[in-house]
Amino acid sequence: MIKTIIADDHPTVLKGLELMVTSSSKYRIIGTAKNGQELLDLINNTEPDLLMVDYRMPILNGIDTLLILKEKCKAKFVFITSHADEWLVSKAKLLGASGVINKLVDEDLLISLLDKVMNGEKTFPTDTEIYHQLYAPLKRKYKLTESETNTIRDLQNGMDIKEIADKNNISPDTVKSHKKNAFEKLGINKVTMLAQLLSRI
Repeated sequence: MIKTIIADDHPTVLKGLELMVTSSSKYRIIGTAKNGQELLDLINNTEPDLLMVDYRMPILNGIDTLLILKEKCKAKFVFITSHADEWLVSKAKLLGASGVINKLVDEDLLISLLDKVMNGEKTFPTDTEIYHQLYAPLKRKYKLTESETNTIRDLQNGMDIKEIADKNNISPDTVKSHKKNAFEKLGINKVTMLAQLLSRI
């Protein structure tokens, strides 16, 4: 059996994932954690084959946890999140994770994706899938233009005004205008508020 540990700070989500994973006889949950530090403590006393770790957790988040575990644990590592973005996917690939999985997928798809990971494959959402999951709903809800939506997406991915201008072959002033208009429609005044807004989509 595939010995699995799940880390997520939401008890209801944690229990739901545990039930879905164990619906397959191939997987056995050997531990759960509410944050990265609890996960590290579990690793010291177990030898898991698979780690399913929420990206956003208190005390120690998923990224920092993976950085620590890279040198001390050979288990397959996948991020579970309700809103994957391009930055997370890029970071996960760079750090050697096996995938990023939406924690809201149904049971059959979850098991199928985990099976792929355990067979040595990678499973990451495409840019198109991320757009339709995150930014298209945002665009519809707040009546953003295509340019405003793309500007928000680039800002969320850590790009600055000049980088966005160069990428789209437009002037920095045009980017600033798109940003200003989008922020007014979204009711926010700084980039750091974007993540909170996207998490509610």
